[in-house]
Amino acid sequence: MFSTSCVKTDHFPTHTIDSFVKVKRISYIMRCKQDPEKGESICMPTIARSSGSGALVSKGSLGGLILTAAHVCDSMEERLDPSIKGFELSVVDMSLKEYEASIVNLDYDLDACILAVEGIDLPKVPIYEGRLVEGTKAYNVAAPVGIMNKNMVPLLDGYYMGNDTPHRAMYTIPAAGGSSGSPIVNSKGELIGMIHSVNIRFPMITVSPEFENLRKFITQSSKIYNFELQKKLSLELIPKAPGSD
Repeated sequence: MFSTSCVKTDHFPTHTIDSFVKVKRISYIMRCKQDPEKGESICMPTIARSSGSGALVSKGSLGGLILTAAHVCDSMEERLDPSIKGFELSVVDMSLKEYEASIVNLDYDLDACILAVEGIDLPKVPIYEGRLVEGTKAYNVAAPVGIMNKNMVPLLDGYYMGNDTPHRAMYTIPAAGGSSGSPIVNSKGELIGMIHSVNIRFPMITVSPEFENLRKFITQSSKIYNFELQKKLSLELIPKAPGSD
């Protein structure tokens, strides 16, 4: 005689995938070395490429705002390197369409960044409004080591462990280089965190900004973007004086 029982299973909130982007950065570098024979410097231009992850967290009439990690947008080490002459940012959506991106706001303490992307039309990840509880099931969409292709991206999961400092939240989600900036969501697909670091000795433990601070940062960044956008549109509407061109 056999009996059956109902077992509750986890289901990945797959609608989060449509909000995901890979963030790409190209750094322009001028490497110089001294020529001992001629006694002068020889300089050669080169480029360095890196990538991270992100998700659309706000939409507007012109495009959307992407949340990612600050070090994906703008490396503090590169700022101090005189050989770095500039950089460009772009994002790639799940259809592999690429868009130019610009920095709206950075917080190096949180390791969080908001990018503005014109013309992008993806569903936004809603932001959780409650308080996180230790043991909450967490889901992550990321492109570790750049792994992503058309309509294919790694889907990972784990649990919220708690905060080890007032500014850092810990998760049992595996990660690697390229995961930085990737969204962490709950079972409803609501944003509860963002991976910015991984424990090198045990890469099943990842670090996110503390959620309340992250939520405030996103809200503040949206206000900054909307203010700058309104200012830009207002300037465009001001009629030019005759002969000013």
